[in-house]
Amino acid sequence: MDRTCVRRFQGRRLPDATRRPRPPLQPTTRSSHFGNLIARLWCRGAYRNGVSMRRSAAFLVLPTVLASLVISAPAKAAEDVRTITRDGVVLQHHTVSWMKTPTRFRGMGVGRSDFDGDGVDDIAVTGTPSNYTLPAEPTGVVSVRYSSAPKIDYLMGVLTGGSGCVCFGMALVAGDFNGDRFDDLAIGDPDEPDPKNKTHAGGVWVIPGSGTGLVVDSAIHFNQDSPGIPDSPETFDQFGAALAAGDINGDGREDLAIGAWAEAIGSKAMAGAVTVLFGGSAGLTATGAQHLHQDLASVPGAAEANDQFGYTLAIGKVDNNRYHDLVIGAPRENDGVSWDGSGMVTLMWGSASGVSSTGATSVTGAAIEPNDGTGTIAWYLGDAVAVGDVNGDGLGEVIVGASGAQTPDINGGLIAAFPGRAAGLSSSGVQVITQRTAGVPGDPAGDDRFGGVLAVGDVTGDGRADVLVGAPGDQIGAKAGAGSITLLKGAAGGLTGTGAQAFDQNHSAVPDGSETGDKFGSAIALLNLDRTGGLDALVASPGEEVSGDLAGYPSGVVNPFYGAAGGLVPQNKTWSGLSERTEILWPMNYGLRIAGPQSGGPLF
Repeated sequence: MDRTCVRRFQGRRLPDATRRPRPPLQPTTRSSHFGNLIARLWCRGAYRNGVSMRRSAAFLVLPTVLASLVISAPAKAAEDVRTITRDGVVLQHHTVSWMKTPTRFRGMGVGRSDFDGDGVDDIAVTGTPSNYTLPAEPTGVVSVRYSSAPKIDYLMGVLTGGSGCVCFGMALVAGDFNGDRFDDLAIGDPDEPDPKNKTHAGGVWVIPGSGTGLVVDSAIHFNQDSPGIPDSPETFDQFGAALAAGDINGDGREDLAIGAWAEAIGSKAMAGAVTVLFGGSAGLTATGAQHLHQDLASVPGAAEANDQFGYTLAIGKVDNNRYHDLVIGAPRENDGVSWDGSGMVTLMWGSASGVSSTGATSVTGAAIEPNDGTGTIAWYLGDAVAVGDVNGDGLGEVIVGASGAQTPDINGGLIAAFPGRAAGLSSSGVQVITQRTAGVPGDPAGDDRFGGVLAVGDVTGDGRADVLVGAPGDQIGAKAGAGSITLLKGAAGGLTGTGAQAFDQNHSAVPDGSETGDKFGSAIALLNLDRTGGLDALVASPGEEVSGDLAGYPSGVVNPFYGAAGGLVPQNKTWSGLSERTEILWPMNYGLRIAGPQSGGPLF
């Protein structure tokens, strides 16, 4: 397997003689068996920076081996696979209908991925397709399980030209883009080939919701060749690798920010860019689209090679007007340059005309060094971002993860909570929280990756947002990379470790058990699952093997937790890729992504 491809997949570049040396305590990548499997999927004949690579022999064995497993027919009626073509790009759609129509609910509280409009969120999850019988070779599978609609939808990209990666669904976001009160689903495929120039530049599918679930026949598609989309497609732009939904222009319809973190700006490779599409009565449109990068006067900093501006995105209300604001992560800003931190997060204000050209602010990893004697350094600030009002004052805090932070071991991870205020981002008043913070369960250790995954919302129902933090590399006992989650609760004084909860799969109320490479917490979401006011959690373990799997090829599982006044309450149930299998395909590594308000960042 080509090491260069794998290292790029994991968010690292191999050493280059022209680069400045990193500080000696800079984080490094530690691959697990599961991580290597995902890297092989990513690198299956992909074109990276203009270099053609052969398919991995290890990956080519996978469909053959899995085909030898006995798969019993599920208690569902499988329908034929359909294809939908837009702009010369093909989407595959497979539906499984339940034998019995479920009861239609009327939920309470705020929905975040309610595609069928019943007030209860639906669950869209990314996996890798295997053991499939499809019209074309798929590049990822997104399965959508509804609370009311009597079906499961499976959506898949298409591998064209004999090369590409399993990248369909590597960003997955829900938002009401047409204002009809049904959430729509946006799916990023950052390696999607462009039909015109054949470059693997990336694309985004958007599928509207309805009372019967997603309406796949009404799907729309965007890439950098779409009319109105700024710039043009180039190999490895990674357009669609990060997505975020929110109402930037205040018109009552959500807008979509699309990250292309590997976009070259002039001669500066992988400097990164962000495209913003605005919602309308017919859904998202490229009319009036905005293109943002660091060589614009309105954007702080300057575009530099490997900044990866747009690697992560979030949209939310930071100040107290009616416009949502845009947060952009550039975790490789100053990589190998500064001794006291790296990465940068930028806040750009929303306005009636879209993203404002004035007032943007930014903060770097070096600016938030705690200087508390613990050896904490914020490497790669911005590899996770979110927005939420954790102190209940009506202003949204910008919550930022740095999973590569030194705390004091490398890759221990931290999160930083920047206060919401009309003046924007500042290192003044920032709260830095690690597993060493008072009240936070556990102890920081190398490769925990605490803060690499974030979800923000009100779990306890007290009117303040709480922060769910994934630590997918956390070692549980002797099980490296087993993973854990921590719920940090909002309070009048801001985010706090007081009353924090931590869970792993060795917890008595959590199904299964912690095992090496499970990666529990590598994808998380806060949604409304039980029809009550407080948000609930979904926590994925894409490396989890279940009974019926071939050793080393995990189906993956997703665990629900219900929200309550005291915090999260584990539920004794899971969904797995094995339970989602049909006569047509078997999703594996189920839980690579879960749809919510934002998506992107590293795949653990």
